[in-house]
Amino acid sequence: MADLAEQLARALVGRLDQLADELVADILAENPGYHDAALVTLAELHRSCRANLERVLQLLGDTVPRGEDAYDAAAVTGSRRAEQRVPLDSVLRSFRLGGRVLWRGLVRIGKESDDIDRDRLLDLATTLWTVVDEASSVVARAYRDTELQLRRLDDHRRQSLVGDLLRGRGREAGFAAQAAAELGLPPDGAYVVFVADSAADGTPGLAMPQDTLAGYGIRSVWEPRDRHTVGLVALERRAVGCVLGLLRGGARARVGVSPEVQGLAEIGVAHDLALLALRTLPSGAAGLAVLDERLPEALVARSPELARRLRAGVLGPLLRLPGNERDVLLETLAAWLETNRSAAATAARLYCHRNTVLNRLRRLEAVFGHSLDDHRTALALSLALIAHRDGAR
Repeated sequence: MADLAEQLARALVGRLDQLADELVADILAENPGYHDAALVTLAELHRSCRANLERVLQLLGDTVPRGEDAYDAAAVTGSRRAEQRVPLDSVLRSFRLGGRVLWRGLVRIGKESDDIDRDRLLDLATTLWTVVDEASSVVARAYRDTELQLRRLDDHRRQSLVGDLLRGRGREAGFAAQAAAELGLPPDGAYVVFVADSAADGTPGLAMPQDTLAGYGIRSVWEPRDRHTVGLVALERRAVGCVLGLLRGGARARVGVSPEVQGLAEIGVAHDLALLALRTLPSGAAGLAVLDERLPEALVARSPELARRLRAGVLGPLLRLPGNERDVLLETLAAWLETNRSAAATAARLYCHRNTVLNRLRRLEAVFGHSLDDHRTALALSLALIAHRDGAR
């Protein structure tokens, strides 16, 4: 069998150009998804077919030159087609077509010569297809290895573009259009930026946001950045509330949401505001913090030093009281401000009598040394309580 295989393989090597022509014709006729002139030129396809047919024949006849890799042509083909984005199924189908072309060639030689034993020729088919399968395995392995490398390069490029946008490069002439094209986003129109903490188990704090939005035709890009996940969401004439409604149920950690901004040029500003919105929620909380809905909290979070001074300057006398009295008066003050300074509503919230609330309010005025009815006093107390809650976290 070995002598016959070598004899027939050498005979076919002399017909390589004809065999390569046949294989190219079969690929173009039966595997149209494989050949795209913009990716694989006819000349390259012919060279590749010839090189792989020659290697298979050398393997079949055990005539691979000493020191050469028997599967180098297959590996080069797999890697190159991955770079050209030719589907792997199409590449492997072309190798099967190559096996068919070689078998046809072997049959022709068998018919041309009365000296070839037909039974031995049929037995050789098993060896041929074993070699083709081995070459196909090398093709698939090289294809997947290259595909993985390309994916890593694509991921790195996407991370780089998002990072540049967050740093404000979207305002540079031409950069926004370039980034939009590569990220698959519109260069103009309204955007909103999300910043999500990691959940307690280390997974993203917003579950599958890109897939969720894509299901409704909303384009977005999500990238891990430091300890957060950042999302750029193109509104494209949709209301922010629509996006919030789709994502709110997936929040498993703190998520900050920026106001709506125009174009990729403003992504850097929106990112800063989304981070600020996130900081208005206590550590360990889960939910969406929309900046425009939490502006007082954002004002306090923006300047920790001023927040500490506000807390000490406004609430200092109250915070110096004994623990039980301090806590009761703080709870009463917070409820009174949150109920628009209504003693009756405060009493209902705290499950006590209205007169009890009035007595506590008079005690607060005595502690602070001034009336609580002044508007600026109420504003300062509200902000100071926010600063107090933040400081207590």
